[in-house]
Amino acid sequence: MKKTVLIIYSQLYDTSALALKDFFESDGKYDVISVYDRQYDNFCLLRAYQGLYKLTYRHAPALNNVVINLPTAEVTRSKDNEGNIVPYKPNSQTFQRWRKFDNISMRFDADYVICTTQYSIHKAVIAREKYNLGGKIFALVTDYDLQDNFVSHDVDGYFVITQKCKTALIDKGIDEKIIFVVSMPLKTPTAIKRSKEDVRKQFNIRNELPIITMVGGRYGSKHLCDALVSVCENKEYNFIVIDGGNSLIEKKFKKLGKKDGKSVSNNVYFVKSGNEMERAYYISDCILSAPTSAITYEALLHKIPLLLIDSANNVETKNSKFLVSNGYAYSAINKDRLLIALEKYKKDKKEWKKHCENKFKLNGCQQVLDCINAIDRGDDPQECLVVKEVIEDTVKDADNISVVNQEKAPEDTKATKKKRRWFGGK
Repeated sequence: MKKTVLIIYSQLYDTSALALKDFFESDGKYDVISVYDRQYDNFCLLRAYQGLYKLTYRHAPALNNVVINLPTAEVTRSKDNEGNIVPYKPNSQTFQRWRKFDNISMRFDADYVICTTQYSIHKAVIAREKYNLGGKIFALVTDYDLQDNFVSHDVDGYFVITQKCKTALIDKGIDEKIIFVVSMPLKTPTAIKRSKEDVRKQFNIRNELPIITMVGGRYGSKHLCDALVSVCENKEYNFIVIDGGNSLIEKKFKKLGKKDGKSVSNNVYFVKSGNEMERAYYISDCILSAPTSAITYEALLHKIPLLLIDSANNVETKNSKFLVSNGYAYSAINKDRLLIALEKYKKDKKEWKKHCENKFKLNGCQQVLDCINAIDRGDDPQECLVVKEVIEDTVKDADNISVVNQEKAPEDTKATKKKRRWFGGK
């Protein structure tokens, strides 16, 4: 009999959740159910919360940090006088608004529950305890660093995409044996059969200038527009601006030619649909983006130099710091740094690509599936994630053709460790 995997996600963070859903379904070993927030929560309350989230995301980052924590504030585990966690009461009025979520949890009683948001993690834990459900609960954290409200000591495992995030969880008291470092679960890039020249023409680009694709993340219109203003006089590039249907960016750009005597470039192409990203990646020389995890990871997966505009809140700030400090991206948070980054990425391009090749190459969906399969077999899931670093030494034997693979010794690794590159520094 097939086991059941329940994926609980928010429409605001659905990239990895839907990629996992498709991958698990294609594997054929599991029945997969995916449930997004509007299906398990009060729609009016959800709409109000999302509206508040969007409003504060760009315009009030400090307040947004409070908004992010609102959904999980009411599910803090209380303790008795002796410090023991107090059990949940099934009839508690506090949790009546979660009735839809409880019904979904009981209906499927999934063998594995994968949650991609802080809210759903805490809800799933409570539902399991209230109704004695038997499934294992996993949290999927796709940012490069940890948000504190992702922490729950009641889940059975964490899927994270960086060692830094794993270390932060360990510092919070989570057992390292249940933390699995995987690559970002994303859909396999679609193969483009057309030539790059043909794809350039599909975007109506008729020249041979290099291409910078600009994308602002979920709510990056303001910062994306500011970045475009910073480079709009540069006639050495084409700019593909993926605005997600936000016409304000295009309107503001068109007014620049009439204001302050600016001579804006004609090589700017506005794209309304985010579905064009795959074709844009195919022909782009670099990506100018907000530091949202999925978009930045996609750019690095395609080995396209990444320039990061200003971050919106603590989540994006953590992402940006991680990428820039580890040499995976360039800082472009203002006009001066953006112009410097444009010059530096051209000089560092070959070295940068080599630097990223080992980090951003594995299939995160496959790794998550391998972990689940290992748990099914009763094996240690950590074993399937071990990738031994191997060097090749050519050894001449009698036939002069033998090649011996040897594992790199710890002392050799330490001796050959390179100094960290700071590509984003001013």
